[in-house]
Amino acid sequence: MKSLCFSAVRKPASTLILPSQRRLLSVSRALLQEKKESKKKPVDFNPRHLGVAAQIYIPTSYKNLPNVFAHPITFFNSLIRRVYTFGLNTVQVGLFRYQSGLKPKFLLWKNRAIETYVNVNSAFAHRKLEEVKPIVSLWVEEALEARARQLPKNVKLDWQLIKFNHVPKLVSVQAMMIPGKPLENIQLVYKFDTAQRLIKYNKVTNEAEKLDRNVVDYVVFLCDATTNDLILLGSVFESKPDEKLPKTYEDDNQIAIERMKESGDLFRLPSK
Repeated sequence: MKSLCFSAVRKPASTLILPSQRRLLSVSRALLQEKKESKKKPVDFNPRHLGVAAQIYIPTSYKNLPNVFAHPITFFNSLIRRVYTFGLNTVQVGLFRYQSGLKPKFLLWKNRAIETYVNVNSAFAHRKLEEVKPIVSLWVEEALEARARQLPKNVKLDWQLIKFNHVPKLVSVQAMMIPGKPLENIQLVYKFDTAQRLIKYNKVTNEAEKLDRNVVDYVVFLCDATTNDLILLGSVFESKPDEKLPKTYEDDNQIAIERMKESGDLFRLPSK
């Protein structure tokens, strides 16, 4: 009777775990553990992989605006776009400060941008691109190497920044949201109006040629506001007076890649 009594006892239904439930629980635990590990795993992000993916509107300089009496609509539309761009830059700075909690260090960033610009130009002229690879994007690195291979081997170059014709100016600001990372990167475009000197020395004839010229560059940088490190992403050109405002992002990956490749060539000429 005792054995029969014990054999007749049944566990409550709530405590019974079927094989299918047991498998479900084990899968749930595995997924939960994987989710926890993925949160702990840092996002693999290399800023050198980025480039100028979206078209950037650079306000037309006053000297390049058409005559107000001959083309009044184009003239005033260009002025309106200039004001809009200024307001958009202000909003982007406010957005970056609010969402990141970081205080922009514009003076420090400008000085580092100038230093990077000078170092990259000097390294190219002296054929020492290895020294500046950490501070340029892969797109810029690839373009510089391609340009360097085209230089005559019997010619030695020297590049000098004589002076700034105007104070370097920040013309575009864009807070950069990187998937899986907090907001800490900001895209900066500086206008460098400079007087430069390029000296070409022919090793065969021992003759030197000096070329002085004024150069206006719009150089794009990616700044990590937590470390104040800058990466040179590429360069862009001043927008035409009748050019409309572009969209702030590029949803076509192929076009974005082509634009990053094109903008990475710092010594290209503007398209006609």
